[in-house]
Amino acid sequence: MGKPVESKRMTFRDLSIRRKLALLILTASVLAVILACVGFAIYERQRFHTDIADELATLADTLGANTAASLAFNDPKTAREMLEALRTEHHVLGACLYDIHGRIFAEYRRADLGAGLKMPSSTADGAYFGPGTLTLFRSVYLESDKTGSIAIVSDLSGIRARFWEYTKIAVLVLFISILATYLISARLLRIVSDPIVQLARIAGRVTAEKNYSLRATVQSNDESGILVSSFNQMLERIEQRDLALQHAKDELEQRVEQRTADLQIEVAERIRAEQHMRLAKDAAEVANQAKSEFLANMSHEIRTPLNGVIGMTDLALDTELTAEQRDCLETVKLSADSLLIVINDILDYSKIEAGKIELETIDFDLRNCVEEALKTFALLADEKRLELLCDIAPDVPELVAGDPGRLRQILLNLVSNAIKFTAHGEVGLKVEVDAEDQDTRIIKFTVSDTGIGVPAEKHVTIFSPFAQADSSTTRKYGGTGLGLTICARMVAMMGGKIWLESEVGRGSKFHFTARLRVSDQAAESETMVPLETLNGLRILVVDDNSTNRRILRGMLTHWGALPTCSEGAEQALSELHSGYRAGQPYQLVLTDMHMPRTDGFGLVEEIRHSPELSPVTVIMLTSAGHPGDVERCRKLGIPAYLFKPVRKRELLAAILRALGRPHITSTFLAETSAERSAQPQGLHILLAEDNRTNQTVATRMLQKMGHTLVVAGNGNEALLLLTTDRFDLVLMDIQMPEMDGLMTTMKIRESEKGTRLHMPIIAMTAHAMKGDRERCIEAGMDGYVSKPISSLELKDSIAAALRQRGSTGFATSLNAKQEEAPPRTAIAWDMGQTLDRLGGDKELFREVIEIFLNDVPKHMASLRRAIEDGDGKAIERTAHTLKGELGYLGILEISQRARDIETFGQKSDLRLAANLYATLESELSEVLLSMRRTVGSNPNVEMVTGRPEANQ
Repeated sequence: MGKPVESKRMTFRDLSIRRKLALLILTASVLAVILACVGFAIYERQRFHTDIADELATLADTLGANTAASLAFNDPKTAREMLEALRTEHHVLGACLYDIHGRIFAEYRRADLGAGLKMPSSTADGAYFGPGTLTLFRSVYLESDKTGSIAIVSDLSGIRARFWEYTKIAVLVLFISILATYLISARLLRIVSDPIVQLARIAGRVTAEKNYSLRATVQSNDESGILVSSFNQMLERIEQRDLALQHAKDELEQRVEQRTADLQIEVAERIRAEQHMRLAKDAAEVANQAKSEFLANMSHEIRTPLNGVIGMTDLALDTELTAEQRDCLETVKLSADSLLIVINDILDYSKIEAGKIELETIDFDLRNCVEEALKTFALLADEKRLELLCDIAPDVPELVAGDPGRLRQILLNLVSNAIKFTAHGEVGLKVEVDAEDQDTRIIKFTVSDTGIGVPAEKHVTIFSPFAQADSSTTRKYGGTGLGLTICARMVAMMGGKIWLESEVGRGSKFHFTARLRVSDQAAESETMVPLETLNGLRILVVDDNSTNRRILRGMLTHWGALPTCSEGAEQALSELHSGYRAGQPYQLVLTDMHMPRTDGFGLVEEIRHSPELSPVTVIMLTSAGHPGDVERCRKLGIPAYLFKPVRKRELLAAILRALGRPHITSTFLAETSAERSAQPQGLHILLAEDNRTNQTVATRMLQKMGHTLVVAGNGNEALLLLTTDRFDLVLMDIQMPEMDGLMTTMKIRESEKGTRLHMPIIAMTAHAMKGDRERCIEAGMDGYVSKPISSLELKDSIAAALRQRGSTGFATSLNAKQEEAPPRTAIAWDMGQTLDRLGGDKELFREVIEIFLNDVPKHMASLRRAIEDGDGKAIERTAHTLKGELGYLGILEISQRARDIETFGQKSDLRLAANLYATLESELSEVLLSMRRTVGSNPNVEMVTGRPEANQ
């Protein structure tokens, strides 16, 4: 026989909701009645004790007064007779009279107790409750003299009887309360529980029958009614979902059947393909090794003709050449140099894999190599608002033997990464001697930044091939992951090691060492400076960056000068005044241009306004040149400014020139030429530009650079051309009709998502306000060129967008530039300046002027109509076109007028636009007349004159 099925024990949680509510109500009622009864009993007990104590006190006072004389005259018989009066009090068990000494004088016992009752000893007055008894003590007085005391013992059996009666009453009340509560709640609870019970029953049927068409009946509008309604809505939605799922299931079954058939075919094809892949894999492994060896061997074969090109170009540059010939040859040389660098970068890893990379050993200037490598990133650092620092210890040897090309490659890679991953702060390169061994030095290089940092677990793997600090780095920052691997291999070949110190969010420090031999040849001094030239020269260094101050102080101290550092303009002015008052004025001030609160120009203005300080010589330090800097320096009497990071020789040459001792420096320091970034050749470029003049200028410039191009008049046309032709780069105007440049760029980037494609896009815009560059970069552009566009700037921007590497200019002689710049009046047209902007192309110059003469009257007529019609958008659009054309031609004052009208159009301020139109028309008439006389244009072309009336 099987074991009987044990019934599951029922708990409160398992009861029906109706029973739960009933039990809760009954429990609450019983608890309330019990608490009331207990309270009443406690009250009655306390009151009984109080009443009997009061009663005994009255008896004791009465007997005390009657027996006081007996105690005083020692008459115990009379005292006992007095105590016998207590027979009438049945609850009194006994009484005892004590003399003044506490001895029993007379006593009374209830007849049924006899000697069994033990009288208590005399004690202090008061009521004392014992087990079933109450004893009361009172003192006896006779005319205020105490003669003894009396004790009365009472039985408490009366309270027990009373409590028994109370208990019977309480039980009866409790029973009646439970019965009444049950009867009332049994009827009223249905109102609450029935909707829930009904809902549970419907839910059970839905679960059991899978029938979602069932519905519960709404019986009220309270919470239970809302619950029922919500439940019905849920069932309705589930029913609709099931119908949709059933329909989708039927369709899916059909698709699965079709797909199954297709997969069977694909599986058969894959089996065949895997067989071919296994065979191809073995062949590919052999071919891969052969390819690596081939690429390594081709490195030498490719560099040999390039070296010939570079060498012959250098020879040609030493001959007498026209300006155009020299420009072409310099472009050839720079392009060849860049191509050689690119080829080396591409082949390095393959040569490392094949084990055929070699280091050359030649004598080179270590300081010059380091400073030139860092200068390459000056412009990029300035664009990101980063401080670029170079700190070379004085004991680092100048001339060493090693491979400068590989050393420069390592520095370029590390500094490039530091700038790439640093959004704000500084990037620094420090060089110092780590160890010495006879004629060799272990040189330690440290590239530090304040960027995003590298997690600790990546400090080792980051030097592995194709490894990066984070998987998102490729998408956000780009990079193949080979750069640090190549660096690590090259450092090892140089007899050094590379390591990383970094903390996420606090920046990184990449350290590497290289074993370099101190050259036997004496370093050829590039500056013939006697030691006493700068000895004792008081120089004030003003820079908000502490590292920069330390570096400059070290250089100046090494030359024998007496530098003092200040971190801001206010402190610098105070120091200058203090030196003057102490009779030790400063002969020279080196100040940074970009500082908080008061910049370098503001400091110089304060110095020039002070009679006692104005004679001091000032040299300006800046991260990159900006429009108008030359003119401001000329007005403030600043003889020269240097681009940071400052090279040691440049600083020395600038100081000597500023102090009027240029004859001391060698000729090569008299004028430093800026390196130009290598330019790509033969690109097929898409130019998106709506302005006809701008189209012509850009077309000629690009053609002279050796590129081919297609022109699109707006963003829609550009998108269409990108789908029908293949381009290497896009030059994108920002403001165009139909679709502007920013929107066009975002659409191009959207189409590239999910692919490995990336079209380089360079912004071309007449806007040069703060934030414009950031908007272009956020839209997905790779570069930014502000109008009017110069040929050189366009070349550099194209090179940067295609990840070519260029370099910034160095120290600039301001006085020389001022002498070259011809003076012009406020509205005069400088033909020579316009021709320079167009690269000296006279044919292009004439064509642009003719287009301008034909288009300006039309633009002015359109602008007049727009003002009269009150069309703010048309005013903005036409004024923007005029502004761009005038800017290209270098007519900046009138271009500003057009910009102001453009702003009024944006704000729909028609009155101010109409007022300024007359001034614009008058100034343009003079310029057009000057142009017609210069180029012999048709003199019958007239301006649209007259002041328009704004439509108020």
